[in-house]
Amino acid sequence: MISIRYVNRDLALEIPTRNILFDLSPRDTPAVADIGACLRKALANPIGAQPLHASVQSGQKVVLIIDDNTRITPTRDIVPIVLDELNRAGIPDRDIQAVIASGTHRQMTEEEKQAKYGPPILTRIQVLDHRYKDPDQLVDYGITSRGTRIRVNKHVIQADFRLAIGNIIPHHPTGWSAGAKAVLPGVGGEETVAQMHFLGSRFPALGKVDTPMRQEMEDFAEKIGLNFILNVILNREGGLVDAVAGHFIHAHRAGVKISEQVYGLPIPELADLVISSTSPVDIDFFQADKGITSAEPATRPGGEIVLVSGCKEGISPAHPELAEYLGQMTNDQIWDLVDQRTLPDSLTAAEAIVLNDINGKMKITLVTEGIAPAVCQRMHFNHVWPAELNLYIRERLEHAPDLKIGILRQSAEVLPILIPS
Repeated sequence: MISIRYVNRDLALEIPTRNILFDLSPRDTPAVADIGACLRKALANPIGAQPLHASVQSGQKVVLIIDDNTRITPTRDIVPIVLDELNRAGIPDRDIQAVIASGTHRQMTEEEKQAKYGPPILTRIQVLDHRYKDPDQLVDYGITSRGTRIRVNKHVIQADFRLAIGNIIPHHPTGWSAGAKAVLPGVGGEETVAQMHFLGSRFPALGKVDTPMRQEMEDFAEKIGLNFILNVILNREGGLVDAVAGHFIHAHRAGVKISEQVYGLPIPELADLVISSTSPVDIDFFQADKGITSAEPATRPGGEIVLVSGCKEGISPAHPELAEYLGQMTNDQIWDLVDQRTLPDSLTAAEAIVLNDINGKMKITLVTEGIAPAVCQRMHFNHVWPAELNLYIRERLEHAPDLKIGILRQSAEVLPILIPS
């Protein structure tokens, strides 16, 4: 008997040991004993930049770019230390703002902000929402080397010094999170973000670093002037393993090497069926589908991905159109509409292209209470209620007794790497 996490409870599964090809979760890497000491060391010894206290000057306006509640970055622990360092460098709290790098996600509620940031941040500095569709909150700032129009949060541009905070994990479709990702898609306008994601649709690159999408993000960061990053690496319990600071390319690459040791997981061969549990990433399908893109490189063509995710807010409050694209249009049809610029939500179309491609290679089953069976069927996905998952797996084994099953835990954050024995 084994268990699979679903939101805040465990689902019991009866799978014979001989059928389990792999059972993986991020490595149990020890956390540092002193979070503050680790962060201060990174700030004092940055990679490719001067220490933070030497990088800013008294009188400058500073903006911190911080992630939202779809990420587990321990922001409430990190930001006060950054604020103290800025204060010591002559920058008072009144000259510091934070912008939530929510990209095209929905805005956080006040309760969510209290849980994510807490009084240590909210009582010291102003924390601003990023309104990616509001033209009054965006400014034009030229174009990238690929011709993408740069639309970016005006508060980020108005600052004299820009510092981004994030957590480095494997990420679809950017390859790895953090670094320049904080500004694109984090604080980009809708069309700018969509154009970047189309690069991810054309060149999917989970676990790769030097990709067209990453190059676009870093070109964007260079254009707007991302001055400094502080990125952390966490273990599977959310404990701080290490931190890197400095230049948004050089420091990020060093952090990726550390993160690979936590999240890069070898598999001996491709499984017939992969059970992919995204918990604690359960807010909606637009986030949970990372458990599909991480399971794809671990699943044989013609196999099956069983995504176990709460999808508590359904498809996505910000991108409900995904259910209208998936399974309803071919990728050729979507690309035609992209070229004609007639899509109401280009970002959703970019996501649909990736999922349509995977769905054409293997079966996808959603184990969720957050998306109705009829909606799953319309997207050409199978649906199973969580309470019936054990029965479903048992029936699959009765039909195929030699089924090779892989299990991915915290699957929105893992990187399976095929290393044949």
